[in-house]
Amino acid sequence: SSSTGGSERDAIMAGRNNWGNDSATWDERNWDAVQKQEQQKQDVLVMASQNSETIRRMVRQTDQTRNVAGETLTVLDQQSEQLKRMHGEIDKVEENLNFADRTIRGMESVWGSFRNYVSKGTAAVKGRPQSAASTAEGNRLDRAAQGRPSASRDAPAGATSGGVGRSQKPTREYSEDWQGKLQKMEDNQEEDLDDLSKMVGQLKDMGRDMGHSLDAQTKSIDRMSDRSDAVDSRLAKSNLRIKRML
Repeated sequence: SSSTGGSERDAIMAGRNNWGNDSATWDERNWDAVQKQEQQKQDVLVMASQNSETIRRMVRQTDQTRNVAGETLTVLDQQSEQLKRMHGEIDKVEENLNFADRTIRGMESVWGSFRNYVSKGTAAVKGRPQSAASTAEGNRLDRAAQGRPSASRDAPAGATSGGVGRSQKPTREYSEDWQGKLQKMEDNQEEDLDDLSKMVGQLKDMGRDMGHSLDAQTKSIDRMSDRSDAVDSRLAKSNLRIKRML
């Protein structure tokens, strides 16, 4: 009987030991699952942070491009002003040629002097078409600049990813756990993407305005070339008339 009792005790102790081993194995597996889940959460946060930085970098680069486009529009405006001044200089040359024509005509014959005397009161009128041409060129160039959308004319410079026309929104409270951090990053990404969309729209408008300004300037240069050719032709004829008198 004593041997039988000893065997039962050994069986019970063996069972207890086996139960303890199974419990340890279960706890270890459960801890591994928890660690794996936490690592997955951290991986999600890291990826979201990388996406946020990528979007902010795109916003900064787009903003720099917009600033360059604004500077280009400023240079185009300066070129338009220079073209208007050049047309004004051609006006002065044409007025001088008108005076030279009257002088040469008076020197060529008595009849020419009589014509100058008769047309003396209308000499100023003859100079007006050239001034009108210069004024028309200035109006065309001004219309090309004034027709721009306000986003192209007054695009803010030096904007960052935190305030490109961003409307004020009520401050949102976020929890301190990983879900709150993830939600905060997602909300910031959405705002940055809104800023990026606005700047891309402004760049589109600015590109279209550059095209309009360049087109107006090209046509103005063509008309200036025609006027210069006409001035050269008149000057050559005046020189020939003077040579004939000599």
